Amino acid sequence: MRTDCENVSRIVFVKFINCAWVLATLCLAGCSSSTTSPSPTATTASNLIMTWPTLAFPATGLGSTARTPVVITLFNNGSTALPVTSVTDTNPSEFPWATTCDLAAGLAPKSGCTVTAQFTPADAGARTATLNISANSTTQSFALTGTAVGPVNPQLSIDVTSGPPSTVFTLTVVGGTPGGQLTLNTAYTPAQGNPDASFPATDFIADANGGVIIATTPDAPGTYDNWIVDESSGRSTSHVTHAVQ
Repeated sequence: MRTDCENVSRIVFVKFINCAWVLATLCLAGCSSSTTSPSPTATTASNLIMTWPTLAFPATGLGSTARTPVVITLFNNGSTALPVTSVTDTNPSEFPWATTCDLAAGLAPKSGCTVTAQFTPADAGARTATLNISANSTTQSFALTGTAVGPVNPQLSIDVTSGPPSTVFTLTVVGGTPGGQLTLNTAYTPAQGNPDASFPATDFIADANGGVIIATTPDAPGTYDNWIVDESSGRSTSHVTHAVQ
């Protein structure tokens, strides 16, 4: 027979004899502290609900900040205020955090707040930190992970500068984040007598060396200004142009 607060799984509401309503996805023993899963999930202590989409940061260049943060949301599902007493971090220099939670007044009924962590690696390789949130007499530990790659200094080159319609123009990118997302941006200036046109940004994935080769075949006469943004580091290449005559 299960004891109170023991072996709770899946996101369900369960009422125990000695515990309040509990929404949980983790196994809780005696309503004690626990370590979270890195997958999208939620955990509770009484009427406090914590949710997070992920605890893993994307690959990030040294000296840069990850393009997406980790956001942990706290929600008070009860009818009285709940205390949110502290937030601590075992590696604050590489995983700095900020919060909208009032650590003095607590969390009002039917309201929420967030703890947001960033990743700014100082050393290469796998980096980790433990983020601890103490609220409603329970401390929840979050295992943050990220991978730092070498400094990203993407360079862009183009093999031709002009040509007739349907000419294949090749953009060669090197120095991007290995396996990271590279976004091609295009600004078009039409030739005289031709209508203007817009070109949406296009995403590519860099290879294991941080490079990608992009072939385009524009037909509209005019000048094309191209540049690449490395989404992992936020850095941009210089602009290069080619013309369709």
